[in-house]
Amino acid sequence: MARPAPASVRATSIVSFLTAHPSRGFTISELVRHLGMNIASAHATLAVLCDCGFVVRDPVHRTYVLGPALAATGHAAHQQHPAIDAATEQADRLADELDAEVGVTAIAGRDVIFLARRGPEPLAPSIGYPGDRSPLLAPIGAVFMAWADHDTTTAWIQRAALTDELAAYYRAVLADIRSRGFSVPLPPIASPAMINAMARVRSEPTDEDAVQRLAEVLQRTEEMLVPLGNLDESDEIVFKTVAAPVFDPIGRVLLSLSVTGPEEPVRVADVLELGRRVAQSASIATRRARGRVPVSEADTPQVS
Repeated sequence: MARPAPASVRATSIVSFLTAHPSRGFTISELVRHLGMNIASAHATLAVLCDCGFVVRDPVHRTYVLGPALAATGHAAHQQHPAIDAATEQADRLADELDAEVGVTAIAGRDVIFLARRGPEPLAPSIGYPGDRSPLLAPIGAVFMAWADHDTTTAWIQRAALTDELAAYYRAVLADIRSRGFSVPLPPIASPAMINAMARVRSEPTDEDAVQRLAEVLQRTEEMLVPLGNLDESDEIVFKTVAAPVFDPIGRVLLSLSVTGPEEPVRVADVLELGRRVAQSASIATRRARGRVPVSEADTPQVS
């Protein structure tokens, strides 16, 4: 694999960071601190981004924000990925039907990026806002990994530095997700420890200590994803979200459509019904974007 050019890494880090924090501008000193750059390199990179219109500098406050040229980039991306609009339309429908928060996420390199949010604001900590990124560490992003190939899922597990026992557990959960067509993350995936660790990663995206801290939190419990086959339909669980995949034209998971759960216990039978409803909406988005749902084990990469 080719080594990334430092200048390109700096440019993508700046644009990604500003995208994740759209409500304010940042001075060059703040960007240097958050992104782990030296000021000379940051200054040179920002100059190029400003020349291209990807970033704009406020001459009074000396802060940088995203530039108008990225609006055209976003428009082009929507044209090239019609699944985004199709999934967002389904998110609108689900939010109205269920009176619940609904989100659309995608894979962005080694991150899960939050693209859209619909529905009422929940009382508990939310699933995020557009631009949020979460590192793709097991079990985060399981709905994307359930249909991925063996090497991809192995890398996902290894980045989280899981024990052999926990790695085997998550592989079994991936198989359960694939067979049912949706995943069910539990509240620990949004616990105070997780929220704090994630906030640090988002504010200091190049800080290896922050990623390590998140990995340590993820290693402490296997109660973040549930294999529903181990439960009776009359059992009750509290769940964080139910998420289903939207596939691209060659059968890869491109997006995830997720519904936030209530804060009280729900019968497993009702969770299964909700999962099937979310999967139905995800399937509609897949068809409208000319995607292809893997239809059999022969078509689906194996996780073993």
